Amino acid sequence: MRMDMTKRAVKEALGIETDAELARQFTPPIGRWAVGQWPDDESIPAARQWELRAKHPEKFGAARSKRGQRAA
Repeated sequence: MRMDMTKRAVKEALGIETDAELARQFTPPIGRWAVGQWPDDESIPAARQWELRAKHPEKFGAARSKRGQRAA
């Protein structure tokens, strides 16, 4: 699975506008200042992409384990 979700694309898919709203999508929530450091049109950190795929498979596709099976 390609890991190429940009901050701009994620915000658009989730219907949110601010870095603070995006920061609250993670568990535990991260600081909006951290999300603010991510460039809008570059891939967000891979671990955050996995988390978003697990929480919102309908928007980003299901997260898969390293062996290619869907994560529980």
